[in-house]
Amino acid sequence: MKSYLASLAAAGLIVLSVAAHAADDKGAPAPVATPAPAEKPLTAADQLTASAGATKWDVILDKSAITFHGKQMGNDFDGVIPKFKADISFDENHLDTSKATVDIDITSIDAKDPERNKSIKGSDWFDTDRFPTARFETTKFTKTGDDAFTADGNLTIHGITVPIQLPFKLAHEAVGFGQDRVIMTGTVTLDRSKFQLGTGDWADPTVIANEVPVDVKITATAATSNSSAPPQAPAGNKPASP
Repeated sequence: MKSYLASLAAAGLIVLSVAAHAADDKGAPAPVATPAPAEKPLTAADQLTASAGATKWDVILDKSAITFHGKQMGNDFDGVIPKFKADISFDENHLDTSKATVDIDITSIDAKDPERNKSIKGSDWFDTDRFPTARFETTKFTKTGDDAFTADGNLTIHGITVPIQLPFKLAHEAVGFGQDRVIMTGTVTLDRSKFQLGTGDWADPTVIANEVPVDVKITATAATSNSSAPPQAPAGNKPASP
């Protein structure tokens, strides 16, 4: 910008000099050209727009959970799926470029009962030998309120893909060193019959209810690759040699 302004100033001096000589030759002053206005510097908002893009997030697995709630013969039971991998790019200011893919390890499912665990992984239910992984892949994010959103996406379980909507909320937590932690919580009720989970006698919804509420909690921090500047060494320490 400094070099640009200097060029404008030089151009202005040249124009004035030519005009002065023309006035001496013709006895009348020549019109003076007006320099073009300097470029307006980008505001912070302009810079944000120019670098528009969703932030990538690293999931903290031991502070995240997928929990489901079933009902068998009128009795409630809970279960968890502790192992999953999430690839998340999300920014509420850039929902159009936000996306998430979650691969869920169904073999890790724990229904809190040895017999139930054996049954639920069998061919009548998840058939984990054939379908060890489930996947949720977003197609759209919508803001619905303060820190409230809905994720539209496709959920594939047992080899069957069903479109679902997952409403969720975000909470921000400062963890020090200039870093924020984001906690996402949401609940969606799935119909197990749409995924053909529970065949034979298990298909009867009076034995196992079709509606299965699923609670999702994901805790994440912004990925270090989001930073455009290299990390700085602590004061008083020299950076390690490559």
